[in-house]
Amino acid sequence: MNLLSRSAPGQVRSRLFRDLILLILGILGLLALVSGLLLRGFNRDLAESRIGSATAQVRDEVRNVLGPVEQQLLIVRDVLRSAGLTPAAGRALDQRILPILAHMPQITGAIFADGSGAEWFLRRDGEAWLVRELGPGGVKQAKVTRLGAGGEPLESDNETLDYDPRTRPWYQGAIAAPSGLPSWTEPYAFHTLGVTGITTSAAWEQDGATRVVALDVSLMRVLATIDALNLGRDGRGFLFRGDGGVYVASGQDGSGVHTPEPDGFFSAEARLGGSLTFDAVSAWQEAGRPSDGLVRFRSGRREWWGGFLPLSNEPQSAWVAVIDPVPSWLVAMQGRWGWVLVTGLIILALGSWLARALVHKYSRQLRDLPKLSVSREDPHGDLLGLIGSGEGTHLEFKSTLRTNLHTGKPGKEIELAWLKAVTAFLNTEGGILLLGVADDGVLLGLNADGFENDDKLRLHFKNLLHHHIGPEYSRMVRMELYTLEGQQIAAVECERATAPAFLHTGKAESFLIRSGPSNLELPVSKAVKYIHGRF
Repeated sequence: MNLLSRSAPGQVRSRLFRDLILLILGILGLLALVSGLLLRGFNRDLAESRIGSATAQVRDEVRNVLGPVEQQLLIVRDVLRSAGLTPAAGRALDQRILPILAHMPQITGAIFADGSGAEWFLRRDGEAWLVRELGPGGVKQAKVTRLGAGGEPLESDNETLDYDPRTRPWYQGAIAAPSGLPSWTEPYAFHTLGVTGITTSAAWEQDGATRVVALDVSLMRVLATIDALNLGRDGRGFLFRGDGGVYVASGQDGSGVHTPEPDGFFSAEARLGGSLTFDAVSAWQEAGRPSDGLVRFRSGRREWWGGFLPLSNEPQSAWVAVIDPVPSWLVAMQGRWGWVLVTGLIILALGSWLARALVHKYSRQLRDLPKLSVSREDPHGDLLGLIGSGEGTHLEFKSTLRTNLHTGKPGKEIELAWLKAVTAFLNTEGGILLLGVADDGVLLGLNADGFENDDKLRLHFKNLLHHHIGPEYSRMVRMELYTLEGQQIAAVECERATAPAFLHTGKAESFLIRSGPSNLELPVSKAVKYIHGRF
């Protein structure tokens, strides 16, 4: 950009109008792009925030419920293994296992079975305990003993069972699990207690026989946490299995419709297109069963976000889903981009008209817009361009700061010459003074001034400015040193002053303005008139 050219007001207005239009176009385009991206992002972030908070609550409760259970299972296993007990140990098992479970209310029962089909089963019965002992092989008669809160026997009875523990999921899961690691079942309803839960189990080999210990864990605390989630009027959480079975509480089908069925899990595939919970699990299955991030799906006439959290390390075990509706205004916006575009064009037209009106209204002030300075990004190229353009209204060259090149000695007239230029720039529109450049643009440098270093040069310049023009103008005059083609020059940038500047020489003072490439000293009468109109 040629810093010396001063455009006519019409050209300034045209360029400003063009730049304003480009600015408006750029902003609108950017807003449209960002809005399109952020609309989806905001929608997803909002859902992730709500669902993330809800799943965090569930995760904490799950850890509180299930975390200690695995540790307790391994403790029970180690106790049984070290004692060499079998399912037929009876009272020895009562005495060892009951105290371990007494202070863990989420554990509703303990099971100990072996490869022969024998089983010992302990479960809670209110404040008391029930123990069921089943013999090996085809024995169908089981002994049931009721124990007191302290484990003392109260009464016994027999019952006939068509049951083999070796066919149960907890037994088979423990056998299939890597050695020493617990296994978790899918959630199911405990028929003896009428509550929903899961079972964790572990197997080991001892004395040539396979032995499995298992703990039944109630999920009622987890379900209560899910029911208490703060998800607004429409959001909700629910429990389901890794195979897609949705837990339905007694008397409901997942949508709030009453049924005669007991608590249990119902297939999401069988109810695809039905209630909200089944639609959510079906969408989760289609999305590849993710355990992080959100799944968007449609149920009925609404759009929903769903987050899904496994309750254990086994993906086929229990999961929790938290679902939240997509805000209706966001869905509506996504289907009305045409209207958004038309509205944007109307805003653009209105903005263009306002920009033209603004330019016209402030056309007088626009004439004073130029503020000349040397480019900080490319000072070398900018200075060469300035020198090549020659002196003008906003640019003047001076050969030295203080030395008369004809006599080779410092001269006061040399200092006053460039001080006049600074004063004139301040009183007019500002400008640039280049010291160390001859009138014809030849680079002379400042070596002739004989300063010991740059700091002393700067100090001399500052003292002259303060003494002859005034320290109050220091903030409007900046001097920088540059090296061009091996010669050091000084660029003095002068702003347009906000108050009249006078050049003081002894007891006299002069008022100067810039007129083309010259400095013009005004007489008192013209100076008063100029000051009145300019300031």
